[in-house]
Amino acid sequence: MQGKTILYTCLACISLQTAQAQSFTLKGTLPKTTLATNRYVYLSYRQHNQTITDSCRLEKHTYHFQGKVEYPAEATLYLKVSEDNAQYYFKTHFIKPYQHVFFLDKGALTAVSANELIDTRVSGSAAEDDHLAMKKEQDDLYQEGERNFGKERKAAFAGKDSAAIAAVLRKSYAVDDAQEAAKLRFMQQHPQTGIMLKLLNEYTRTKIDPVVIGPLYDGMQPALKASPEGIAYGVRLAKARETAPGMPAPQVTLPDRNGNAITLASLKGKVVLLDFWGSWCYPCRMSHPHLRETYARYHDAGFEILGVANERGDESGWKESWTKALDEDHMTWLNVLNTSSSAEKEKGILNAYDVKAFPTKILIDREGKIVEKLVGNSEKNRAALDALLERLLGAH
Repeated sequence: MQGKTILYTCLACISLQTAQAQSFTLKGTLPKTTLATNRYVYLSYRQHNQTITDSCRLEKHTYHFQGKVEYPAEATLYLKVSEDNAQYYFKTHFIKPYQHVFFLDKGALTAVSANELIDTRVSGSAAEDDHLAMKKEQDDLYQEGERNFGKERKAAFAGKDSAAIAAVLRKSYAVDDAQEAAKLRFMQQHPQTGIMLKLLNEYTRTKIDPVVIGPLYDGMQPALKASPEGIAYGVRLAKARETAPGMPAPQVTLPDRNGNAITLASLKGKVVLLDFWGSWCYPCRMSHPHLRETYARYHDAGFEILGVANERGDESGWKESWTKALDEDHMTWLNVLNTSSSAEKEKGILNAYDVKAFPTKILIDREGKIVEKLVGNSEKNRAALDALLERLLGAH
């Protein structure tokens, strides 16, 4: 093992010294190094928000790393290549033949490359075993979908048949749902998996259900939970608990198109749908026809929509883009503009409601308590909103 560079802050060093850091070894074989500019293999991974980079000279197509990890981490084996090659793969987004990503864990690991570094299989890492098992299940579900309706999808789009496209998209969404269900099932069946944080972040990319996710987070490997990434996820989970169904909705005070301050508190006594959207967001705009129908049906029964627009680009053009979209989409309900800068938005109303994607819709009851959070514009979400409004306001 040569050329080792460990980048730690003092606090990180103390953490590794006092916590249960575990040793690992990684012995590898690499037959081909086509694009490499030297005879070294590099290993990079992160612990406690710091990057650890190690290097080892290839001797007779073999290499050997050793070190310590406090918790499983995604790692990269890679070769150094010319700037031209690096730029080529960066611009084209082609898979890089000179690197391999895997999960590094404690123990004796072996990396065997069939040809180039990309053709590598790492064994001996419990976290990588779980990663490969989960990847296979996801790939199998995708391939099953391709066998069932791949030709149908191609024909629908080639023929520009809107009804056929809608039908095949429903089947595609069903595959997505199956893949997400597989992730949840895997987490529930493997509570100590080293890829728990990766799966949690993927599964809850846009929404956290604390009832489902809380036990998984609480029961994960202690070192993984105590990592910076684990702590950050815990903060997000705590925020989700604050905005879970039954909790008071955080207050909103923002200006409408005339500069008048509109508050969520002023709407207490009505069933309110907070709609986080933006003029730039195609799925958001596509949800507006359904909102127009819903607003017309339930408004007289005590239903109100409060749109919260989140614009992008030059701030001087926000109001024009927003009001143009209001008029084009015939949005007659209440609408306000989130006037905070991008950095402030992350700490403001979007953070208060843990908004990670657009559109996000929050349904609030007459008492000002959250009923449901709906992320995205899907048939399932539209049907769920209709059912909830029927329950809260009666059939109309």
